[in-house]
Amino acid sequence: MPSRLRVFAPATVANLGPGFDVLGLALERPGDLVEAELTDGPGVEIAGVTGDGGRLSTDPDRNVVGRAAGDVLRRAGDARTAGRGIRLWLHKQMPLASGLGSSGASSVAG
Repeated sequence: MPSRLRVFAPATVANLGPGFDVLGLALERPGDLVEAELTDGPGVEIAGVTGDGGRLSTDPDRNVVGRAAGDVLRRAGDARTAGRGIRLWLHKQMPLASGLGSSGASSVAG
């Protein structure tokens, strides 16, 4: 198993055509990149956030990437994850509050 896993989640555009959020698409760029590794201790740690201008919290309960990763870790619940945690690095590659699904991309990557 690799020591670190790297995941890219693309930005999205919705509201194409008539109606709201009826038709949308994922963009090739920009998007969020998350790196993750299992740790020997329980819980979620956000080791760093880049590309946000210091605006996002590294508290996993206050950042969607930490909340999503914690939920996945709890749901996995098999022998490989018992008593283990996860350490994350979030690399924001799209502007916050841009309408491109920035929070959604962080959640999906987490």
